Amino acid sequence: MDEVALPLHGGCFCGGVRYRVAGAPLLAHVCHCHLCQKRSGSAFSLMVLVRTEDLTVEGALGTRRRTTARGREVDDSACPDCGAYLLARAPSAAEYTTLRAGTLDDAGWVKPIAQVWVESAIPWAVIPGVQHADADTFDYYALGEAWRAGAPAFR
Repeated sequence: MDEVALPLHGGCFCGGVRYRVAGAPLLAHVCHCHLCQKRSGSAFSLMVLVRTEDLTVEGALGTRRRTTARGREVDDSACPDCGAYLLARAPSAAEYTTLRAGTLDDAGWVKPIAQVWVESAIPWAVIPGVQHADADTFDYYALGEAWRAGAPAFR
């Protein structure tokens, strides 16, 4: 896919929460941590980082704050009706929001540049050809720059 039309749209399973992303995403990556495995009920989570200012959410979200294994606070938001986990935002970096790519109406263009917490991965779920990134030194800026260089054009 060489070009993706903006805005991007997505939402929860029941349709009670819908969102719109007006600007180009900054990064796509995979997380293999145990929390993502439990939250998704799958082997990993595929995530897309966007600017919060580009995101519009319609409908009520249920938000809970948690502390990560590295001590970072993150606000996780889900649909209060169907329970679909949609997005996360760290108060320390509120200008960015992470979307669960599976909640996009069309996620066919999402190709991760990196996978993190590979040591927690279910062995068959490690994605060949996608670099392993250390959770402690995960460089959002450098990875985002590399991802955007190979990402589709967003128009």
